[in-house]
Amino acid sequence: MAVQSPVVIAEGQTVPEGHPIVRRMVRFDWSGTQRHWVPDDPFTTHVVNVLHLLLPAGERWFIDVVNKARPLVHDEELQERIKPFVQQESWHAWAHTVVLEHLAEQGIDTTAYTERLEKQWFGRVLADHPRWPKWLQRWWLNRRLAVVAAIEHYTCVLGRWVIENDGLERAGADPVMLDLLRWHGAEEVEHRSLVFDVHNEVSGSYLQRATTMAEVVFFLSLFWVLGVQFLMRHDPSLGGAKPRWRDWLRAARQERVPSPGLLYGAAPRYLRPGHHPIQEASTQMALEYLARSPAARAAQKG
Repeated sequence: MAVQSPVVIAEGQTVPEGHPIVRRMVRFDWSGTQRHWVPDDPFTTHVVNVLHLLLPAGERWFIDVVNKARPLVHDEELQERIKPFVQQESWHAWAHTVVLEHLAEQGIDTTAYTERLEKQWFGRVLADHPRWPKWLQRWWLNRRLAVVAAIEHYTCVLGRWVIENDGLERAGADPVMLDLLRWHGAEEVEHRSLVFDVHNEVSGSYLQRATTMAEVVFFLSLFWVLGVQFLMRHDPSLGGAKPRWRDWLRAARQERVPSPGLLYGAAPRYLRPGHHPIQEASTQMALEYLARSPAARAAQKG
């Protein structure tokens, strides 16, 4: 496990930098959120809405993989931090599922996309294979951990971007949706090192880190493009409009979505042999947002 600087959370309690602290049971009221929650910008709305398509099934899969690796983790401190990671990811999956229900109420039924993703990819391609030899099952677990670590790199990058960037605010984005994105992004920044450290503990293979990042970049790009196409095709107000690459460049210039340079430039950093997720952001930045997040503050008050 990498040496990390402790973050002081409360008197007598410390948590390593980049590890989760606690689950925050936030809730959001979607009754006032419009179908195009970025006004007059359905493209940006649906680019971000792809998160709601991917994350419920994806986060549940993350939990499953990390829980399967847990018996192989001998570092007691790392073992202790797995529980709040699982709790945070579970709550993320639930929160995004509620958004999908809201989209369905607005006439955008996402079931065809999410069921295929869950059954075909997470339920089959990326699932356990109990008939494989034990040594191959162990390799497959290590490799899936590396996939999760690579995705967590991107969730940290996106989390930092959405916290620091004010383009969506300037565009008049729905404040409830923006709070969800920033709450989730802050927790991704907070726990950005956990899966990376678990993979180092049970495998530590740089080859796995490098090759799985290449896979993650390809498949995330593919699923995101397909997700935007799906959402725009099923949005009853768009008349079958299709996303265009120039729409992405326009939205990126307006700082409403991450730019191609930010997204694809994040992969080489991860591939540096000495890379560690604590270099990507700071827990303090995440905690500062969570201290002012309306939903997180309401959850803390109980």
